[in-house]
Amino acid sequence: MGKILLVFDRNESDFQLLLQLLESRFAEYEVSCCEKEEALLAAIESQPIAILIDHSFNGSGGYSVITSLKGSEFTRNIPIYLFHDFLDLKSVAEAVTLGADDFFRKPIVQEELVPRLTVMLRNAQTVNDLRSTSQQLNDFSVAATKAGNSLIMISSTGDIEWVNGGFEKLYGCNLKLFKESFGSNMFSDNLSHKTVAAFKRCRENGEYVTYENSWTMKNGVVKDIQTSLSPVYDHWGNFFKIICIETDISDFKAVERELGDKHAHITEANQLLEQQRSEIEEQKRSLEDEKKKSEELLQNILPMEIARQLTRKGTAKPKPYKDVSVLFTDFVGFSSLTRAYDALDLIEILDHYFQRFEQIGEGHFLEKIKTIGDAYMCAGGLPRTNKSHAFDTVLAALEIKKFVQEKAVSDQLLDKSAWQVRIGIHSGDVIAGVIGRKKFAYDIWGDTVNVASRMEQASEPGKINISQSTYDKIKDFFECTPRGEIPVKNIGSISMYYVERILPELSDDLDGVLPNAAFKKILSTY
Repeated sequence: MGKILLVFDRNESDFQLLLQLLESRFAEYEVSCCEKEEALLAAIESQPIAILIDHSFNGSGGYSVITSLKGSEFTRNIPIYLFHDFLDLKSVAEAVTLGADDFFRKPIVQEELVPRLTVMLRNAQTVNDLRSTSQQLNDFSVAATKAGNSLIMISSTGDIEWVNGGFEKLYGCNLKLFKESFGSNMFSDNLSHKTVAAFKRCRENGEYVTYENSWTMKNGVVKDIQTSLSPVYDHWGNFFKIICIETDISDFKAVERELGDKHAHITEANQLLEQQRSEIEEQKRSLEDEKKKSEELLQNILPMEIARQLTRKGTAKPKPYKDVSVLFTDFVGFSSLTRAYDALDLIEILDHYFQRFEQIGEGHFLEKIKTIGDAYMCAGGLPRTNKSHAFDTVLAALEIKKFVQEKAVSDQLLDKSAWQVRIGIHSGDVIAGVIGRKKFAYDIWGDTVNVASRMEQASEPGKINISQSTYDKIKDFFECTPRGEIPVKNIGSISMYYVERILPELSDDLDGVLPNAAFKKILSTY
């Protein structure tokens, strides 16, 4: 998980908005905040992927933070994004001079910040990866030189671009003298047949090629050299370079020649080792395939965020959610329906309904929780929180209601039993998560769940029954019929309402089920 460091005045009006945006839209990053004086130490310890600074932090203290961060060898490469009102262009120029990498305009505009920050963080990660790759290549070059190995980088046209210090140790001459003997291009047909064939296989077939050659030193000593060629491709899959690693195997070849008649046994042993390596690689691939299948299965059973937590940490602790909406459906007279159908046919029909309920729920960002017999339960506003959950659940309920009604009409035309559904919705706080260590299941708990279930039980066939808390959130956008206070078992009296449809001016259809562009625009602000 990448980290983002905020250096902001906590009393600044934009601070809370920025923090909420980061937590909701950039949940894959760990966000931490600190005071100006703690910024350098916090950045050194956490090594964030980016640092977000307010230019007016404690007056103009944001600039002193930039100076300290860019002055430290441990933090100077971390990108700094400055929030600035652009009222004083001289201070903008000063920030650029100090090392600010980019700017965001204040006050914060969510529609601008989210896509720009997404691209900036992606680029920052790419730069980190390239820097890491460069360091690895440098470390590899140093290690190869110490081991006496030659490392050569050859361009896509066959020119030698770079060699390490081990090259001269291996060949006893510099690159200039080497080119005078071999030529300046490694793809030339004037080289030995073995070398020409090896390079051709590498660049044309993309093969990793190993072959052996000999080299005569100035003093007449003949060296046996093993050459390994690795093709390199760019991001578009085009052949880019060849990395050539050469090792002095003279001692090995000398021993091999001395052994003579034992060469067959060595070859057999090498073949056995290669077979074992292949078997190990095959087992590794098989294990990786099984792991991938397990992870995919886990993500089908659990919400993606929870599945990732279980995969990475082994646990996913239950988490409280302050404001969600829970939806229950139940088929009317299901007990009598069970007697009218064969068991397998009944399950097939239930599956048809529940699959459609899932599709509708996914279209409105709802998380399916579970099915209990003929009851279906889902929730909006978790595991990813949002403020539109009440709208999402009510819109989904309208679609579910319409689907069941249309199915009932078509079934009656075929002389089949018509199914009816009751729907109940309640909004409130819950606790959600996974408990136990086997047969994982994502579930939610709390009074909100019990009240939502009671809403469904108190509903009538073909109706959507909502509580006062849900009604308060959606009343300005839907036509609702008050039912008054109705006693609920073990809870008391609750004000209930039937949702009839979307208001005509906000609806895209005559039935008031589908929101129009104006309604969708309103929803996008939540």
